[in-house]
Amino acid sequence: MFPLETKQSGGKLLPQSDLWGEVFLEEMSCRRYNRKKCEDQKEHHGYKIGTWNVRTLNQAGKLENLKMEMQKNEVSVLGVSKVWWKGQAEIRSGDYTVYYSRGERAERGVAIVVHKSVVRSVVKKIVSNDRIIALKLKAEPVDILIMQVYMPTSEYEDEEAEKVYDTTEEILQEDGRGDTNSIILGDWNSIVGDEPYQNIVGSYGLGRRNDRDQILIDFCERNGRIVTNTWFKKPKRRIYTWKAPGDWRRHQLDYILVKHRFRNSVKDVKTLPGADIDSDHNLLVAKF
Repeated sequence: MFPLETKQSGGKLLPQSDLWGEVFLEEMSCRRYNRKKCEDQKEHHGYKIGTWNVRTLNQAGKLENLKMEMQKNEVSVLGVSKVWWKGQAEIRSGDYTVYYSRGERAERGVAIVVHKSVVRSVVKKIVSNDRIIALKLKAEPVDILIMQVYMPTSEYEDEEAEKVYDTTEEILQEDGRGDTNSIILGDWNSIVGDEPYQNIVGSYGLGRRNDRDQILIDFCERNGRIVTNTWFKKPKRRIYTWKAPGDWRRHQLDYILVKHRFRNSVKDVKTLPGADIDSDHNLLVAKF
């Protein structure tokens, strides 16, 4: 589903193949039949992965609302924060499967919702706690790790946030090693700002970062990540991911991180403020 990048002569990054589900089957068909036509179709349509803090799915009609927005916006995989369901499980609902993780009480919670064309590629579910969940996908030429995180807000001590970062890195070390294409999504409750930083943060973020926000930058630097939604020039309504009650201020708190190696596979990243699920966060989507 994601066009991978591999090093060729001269260090140029070139697309090698797609990675899962029906698209990978189409790739095999392309080799046998009309390769150019297939590439043109993939370039036109693309594939989308997103993240959304929905405030809760523990209300009547909320899951159906989420599925409708995924279908309307053609999002194949969606990381979700603040599910507010109990326990840890997976459920099928129409064309989608929801993998979720939560504690004994219906608070916080994270989930990854995948379309049926992706489900057959899922080989491992990594349930950590009510702030982190990940899926490992079997794909060619490399596997994919998709992780959804929900970082503590500023109301918590830095140590609480650092614990979540530590767990995220443990999962990367265990299941994201080598050539695995690991994509980390979520509500990071941090502001990386609009000032470029090395090859990690681009020029098109929002706001000013502070010491707490530097934790995310340091995480990206240690793990070779870029903050994708700071590298695409957009109007502010396509950049901010959260608005305060009364809409008196707006921030960019949700991000999609990818490895430097695969940065060229990301064709576009933006928020979709028209998607509605009664949340103070906007749906953030990356096109690959």
